[in-house]
Amino acid sequence: MTIALAIAVLAGCATEIKPARPQAAALPDTERVATTPGATQRERIVEIARQEWQRWGGQVVRIGRDDTACVTRSPLPPPVPPQTDASGNGGDGAGQVSADTEADGSGDASCVRFPDGTGMEATAQGCALAQRYWHIVGQSPDCRQISQGSWAWSAVFISWVMRKAGLDERQFLTGQSHSMYVVDARDGILPAPAFHIEPVPALPRPGDIICAARGRDKYLENPAEIGFGTTPMHCDIVVEVDPAGREVRAIGGNVQQSVSMDVVELGDSGKLDAFTNSHMPWLLIMRNDLQ
Repeated sequence: MTIALAIAVLAGCATEIKPARPQAAALPDTERVATTPGATQRERIVEIARQEWQRWGGQVVRIGRDDTACVTRSPLPPPVPPQTDASGNGGDGAGQVSADTEADGSGDASCVRFPDGTGMEATAQGCALAQRYWHIVGQSPDCRQISQGSWAWSAVFISWVMRKAGLDERQFLTGQSHSMYVVDARDGILPAPAFHIEPVPALPRPGDIICAARGRDKYLENPAEIGFGTTPMHCDIVVEVDPAGREVRAIGGNVQQSVSMDVVELGDSGKLDAFTNSHMPWLLIMRNDLQ
């Protein structure tokens, strides 16, 4: 080996960059997602999210100014409402609802929701699609687990889309929790980050990721309060913005038990905010810094 070659080899070893945090080994995956030739990484993110949404049947959820989050289009029929007898006790259909009463007390029978264990994720096709997302973090849940809340798959959906769009470990790290990659972006731990955090109110762009806290932390006010892997969150990929119509369309996993397109109505300012819809009090935008 020549001296010049030896120096080059040593230099290559010295500059090897490991992930900023350990990454679970993805299960073997030979799937290649076709996108438009010449598309940028930002464009690939949007295109792949749309492709997955269509594979799940194109479910649409409206997140409106009336504090509801209702399925307006689904490949499945609405869940059967609970049957009651003369005594008011639930019959064979107990546990399934077609109204939003459990979520926000509206009692609006046109506000369709799919409870856990139903919807597309409970079908053989949905299970197989969701299992692909889990493989990106080295997990292989069965179909029973896929439809359980403890195996919520919205964060691995985002992780899968990012990897299929070509983002490497210098740009984005996968995780089972949205708060993992949100904190990565907030704290600037990556050498070539694809995203940075911007608080709301703000207007997102296609390719951005919009996030809300949920559960016990639903009304969190400051992204600085987000704990790595501990703050329950939900995030969607923005695919279309209509400033004139004051709407944003974003695609997310495990939304009403499917990959759904959320039609988000913006606030009076024409921006995404934390108070227009109490079901989804948006906390931040992960701004896409890619071309």
